[in-house]
Amino acid sequence: MKFLRAVTNSLISGLFFSLLLALLVADLNINLGFDIATQGKLTIFLMASYGLLAALLCLLLSSFFRFFTGRSGEGGLVSPSFLMMSFSLLGLLFLVVFRENYNYFLSFFVPGVRSLLRTQMMALFVPAVAGLVLHYQIRHGKQHRLYVPGFFAFLAVVLVFVFWQRMNYPPPQKSFKLINLEAKKIDKKVTILGLEGLSLDFILPLANDRKLPNFTYLMDQGCWARLQGFTPSDPFVLHKAFDTGKLPGKHRQISQVRYQIPGMKETLEVVPRFILFRQLTRTGLLQMLPNDAPSPVKDIWKIFEDCNAATLKRETPSIAPSPTKPSPKADKLFATFYKDYRFEAALIFSQVKQAFFRDADLQDRALADKNDLQPQLFSLRLDGANIAETYFYKFSFPEAFGEIRQDQLQKYGSVIEKYYQFYDQIIGSYLATLKEGELFIVYSPYGVEPLPFWKRVLEWLLGNGNVTSYHERAPDGVVFVYGKGIARGKNVDVVRLVDLAPTILYYMGLPVGKDMDGVVLGPLFEREFTDDNPVFTISSYEDVNIKK
Repeated sequence: MKFLRAVTNSLISGLFFSLLLALLVADLNINLGFDIATQGKLTIFLMASYGLLAALLCLLLSSFFRFFTGRSGEGGLVSPSFLMMSFSLLGLLFLVVFRENYNYFLSFFVPGVRSLLRTQMMALFVPAVAGLVLHYQIRHGKQHRLYVPGFFAFLAVVLVFVFWQRMNYPPPQKSFKLINLEAKKIDKKVTILGLEGLSLDFILPLANDRKLPNFTYLMDQGCWARLQGFTPSDPFVLHKAFDTGKLPGKHRQISQVRYQIPGMKETLEVVPRFILFRQLTRTGLLQMLPNDAPSPVKDIWKIFEDCNAATLKRETPSIAPSPTKPSPKADKLFATFYKDYRFEAALIFSQVKQAFFRDADLQDRALADKNDLQPQLFSLRLDGANIAETYFYKFSFPEAFGEIRQDQLQKYGSVIEKYYQFYDQIIGSYLATLKEGELFIVYSPYGVEPLPFWKRVLEWLLGNGNVTSYHERAPDGVVFVYGKGIARGKNVDVVRLVDLAPTILYYMGLPVGKDMDGVVLGPLFEREFTDDNPVFTISSYEDVNIKK
């Protein structure tokens, strides 16, 4: 009977924890409508995994408690004091998870939502602490007949309140007035190279050693700065912020995948971090699908198209294709930069090799298309350097990883350096084709940093033991800006990723939306340029119909 009572109360506690996690999932999915039925299904789904784990934890803790205190607990199948204690402890555990996710996904929330979430946290904290205090009072003989029913009644009110807070999420801003704006003739051009993973930790030493002449040229003849991104440092979300000048809370394109839960029609765009939620895809409890939701806001691509300006965008596929035979040109280029690695058979190097071939072939086609079409807005995004850094970072900064064999350092120490030299050559190819009045931007939305020890252990347990760097905490990337009217040899302190879209619009003579989170980067420009080109603003491009 004692064991059955402990199991029953533990399962009730697990169900409570699942309900809290369902609230967190709803909070993170800002595009998901709220309804009680969905929350119920989500709670049941979570009960099969996290609920059972929470129940097991409660069962173990209660067993230890009974063993060391000698107390058998209350009679009856349901123990109010057990539930009071377990609800309080699980509530505090949940608040730790909630707080970490709140900080990590902070960019998803507009100010009004942030206020609601902070209110949720404070509301849940009160009964969690109150339950511990009341349980202590009861255990020490100071029981009052209203303690237990009062606690559970108060907890019920708090739960209703926090779910009601989620129901009060402000809807996406919609245009209430649509004005016509004459399309402006654009006579300038913008070329954008997005080279993911670029870090000044590599660029500055290599530039000082004169190994990156084109990066050096950009620093000497243009402006450069550390580029401040945000978490989650997901390339898809970051690039949408670049294109719109808005944080995810406004552009609302928060994932390129959807998560399907069995038995639920609704899909999730975001799942909680720090509790291995995405690993449920390995068990079949969670299915990952592509997310092709249309953009609810206008980005620079749509704005340029509305102004009858030709555009061209090329980027690495989000899901890397199966390895294919590289073009002869890409193979020859690889032999030029990695002549000592042509027959390297290590699995981690094969990842770099395939990334190099993808980057080389894509940039070759993109440059040819750019020269043929002469677009006024061109973008090429590559991710090969980030892949090289993911697996070979420790050979460039061995001091962060303990002892590494000397022969491995000599063998792999230059892998990342050579990839940067490859990118330097790509930059040179585009510099050579720039036209008069063409703005040239090279950027990476994030840098890289060494994987901490605990995370290396976790990656090893998950089968990714070769990973040595990451960008999960949004380390600063880098941006270089070059062109007519751009200040020369200037290092700007910090530039935010969302500042680049309004700056591009300003350079092209187009108005800047007041609803953008970014601002025009005046320090990038020469004084004469800013004097001759004042900033024009409109309330929002969502309020404007550009007449062609």
